[in-house]
Amino acid sequence: MTRYPRTGTQPETLMKMLITVIEKTPSGGATMEDLQDAYAEINDWRPSVRTIYRYIRRLNLFFDPLCYGEKPEPGEEPDEDDTDEAVTVIGEKAVCSIRRGRKTYYIFRGKKGNLPASAHDTTMLLLGMYPQLRGAMKSSIEAAMQSIFRNSLSGLSTFASILSELEHVVHVSGAFPADPEKSEAMIREILRAIREKKRVRLSYLRTYDGAVTERVVEPHGLLCRLNNWYLTGQCTKRQQRRVFLLLNIKDLAVIENSFYRMPPGFSLKEAYQDIWGTWTDDEAGDLETVRLKVCAGPAERFRHNLFHESQGIREFPDGGIEVTYRLAGAQEMIPWLMSWGGAVEVLEPAWLREQLISSLQETLRCYL
Repeated sequence: MTRYPRTGTQPETLMKMLITVIEKTPSGGATMEDLQDAYAEINDWRPSVRTIYRYIRRLNLFFDPLCYGEKPEPGEEPDEDDTDEAVTVIGEKAVCSIRRGRKTYYIFRGKKGNLPASAHDTTMLLLGMYPQLRGAMKSSIEAAMQSIFRNSLSGLSTFASILSELEHVVHVSGAFPADPEKSEAMIREILRAIREKKRVRLSYLRTYDGAVTERVVEPHGLLCRLNNWYLTGQCTKRQQRRVFLLLNIKDLAVIENSFYRMPPGFSLKEAYQDIWGTWTDDEAGDLETVRLKVCAGPAERFRHNLFHESQGIREFPDGGIEVTYRLAGAQEMIPWLMSWGGAVEVLEPAWLREQLISSLQETLRCYL
């Protein structure tokens, strides 16, 4: 017996399929199998190819009602030509198909267009959700976005264009949500400076001595790590790439009459995906393996949270686990490791274990 989709799932299905196309576009596009999987996640059954075609058509019509063409009603034809020939008006498809070899791929080509007056509110909403959307809470945030757009699928074009922009200038590492409200205006100005290729001038509080320094920075992007936002860019004073904690920036202004060029081929993900924290030197060192032993109780946190993209877990019979990371800049793990107390033990590398012991001894001396 033929099974038909429940009408109540259509908004969620459309959203899931569109997100799949958007995410797959940079890597070449979504296959028919990808879209069938996306459909099945919402409806609990795998659809036919014809059903997917129908949903793609519906998505395209949401973005542009004329994308498949439309013949004008009687009396709407142009007056210039006194002809009986039918006139067909054709718009543009947001979700397009490309044939490569024996496979068809679907990519997103929706135009950004004019954003509504409340575009900055939408930007901040998505920026606030961005860490979860790209991390461990991805499925939950997708559900939230489905609810937001349930009765207003025309808003998908705004969502898609802003998400596309954020992908180029924001890289998120870690599973914890970030709260952008404290630095909302600053984040907006940084994004504008990146878009317009303008330098920024900032007053920055150095954490090691409390001094406020003046810097001019060529912004490369925003980083989010363990609930904090950072600006990364070329410091013109040091002539090196530096990372600045937004909470320590006392004042930031875009230098309107300035201009800079982004380093050729620069990628936030490639520059920072292998480091643990937000290393402020040019080099964080070579990649190395970090092994941790975690006792049974806190082990659950590691099972449900991805603290670094390289995280691997090996289970022990007693409920504990061994956690493995492959990263650079492991020295920046020390404060985080200390926060776990006796629940986490460093197995390797030896130098990290020794530095952690030294830091714990220094802390203990404060209480003796």
